[in-house]
Amino acid sequence: MKIEGRVALVTGASGGIGGALVQSLLNAGSKRVVACDLDGAGLAKLQRSPHERVTAYPLDVTDDVAVAAAAEDLPDVEILINCHGVAVQQSFLEAATLAAFRREMEVNYWGQVHMCRAFAPVLARHGGGALGNVLSPLAHVTYPWLGPYCASKAACRALTDAMRAELAEGGTLVMAVYPGIIDTAMMSNVHVPKGAPEVVAEAVVAGLESGFQEVWAGAGAEEMRVMLREDPASLIEEAAKVLRLADINRTSELQASS
Repeated sequence: MKIEGRVALVTGASGGIGGALVQSLLNAGSKRVVACDLDGAGLAKLQRSPHERVTAYPLDVTDDVAVAAAAEDLPDVEILINCHGVAVQQSFLEAATLAAFRREMEVNYWGQVHMCRAFAPVLARHGGGALGNVLSPLAHVTYPWLGPYCASKAACRALTDAMRAELAEGGTLVMAVYPGIIDTAMMSNVHVPKGAPEVVAEAVVAGLESGFQEVWAGAGAEEMRVMLREDPASLIEEAAKVLRLADINRTSELQASS
């Protein structure tokens, strides 16, 4: 599908991959980009954007009533990219409580569910449009110190597959996005080589225009994709042994994603 002249909505748009997506969509000729964020500071940043084709929109994706209202307010959306997310860098057994893990699932998984359900009819009214869910290679492989995050992304992968099947008849392009290790706030305490968010954003835009159902982009993404295809057993076995990635400082605090 052509991006030029289309109205797009991006969640998690205040920085990182989400912020880069806003700019890439504008560069591709998007008529307007609705930039959403559930964080107050992030929304304030979006509202200061001088770009006349960017509309900042406050949206808590965990609130199904608010998401339904957004779909009513934004009937011209033709492209939806769910890029919101948080990560808890802690194992299931280390946590004193499950509160942070529940929040992680609410944002990452249920947030995508709410957005897909509310905006699928909006996209359908525009001939199908496009729906992109930003996932992670860790939707396929589980690292113990990120087990809850991996679980949420695996759930999002199942959701994306379901959306592709359910929306096929209406002509909606459903894309799964698998970023590698990217230089975002979520990965700020992981000290390994990282890719730029712009690399992922540009790949997503190119993928939309080419009709791709999957996009793997950024540091390490393609390598993991190859291993999953050619030698998944060794990749999964190695992941199960890894308790730390480089010199990561694990924490139960939610790390903002974008």
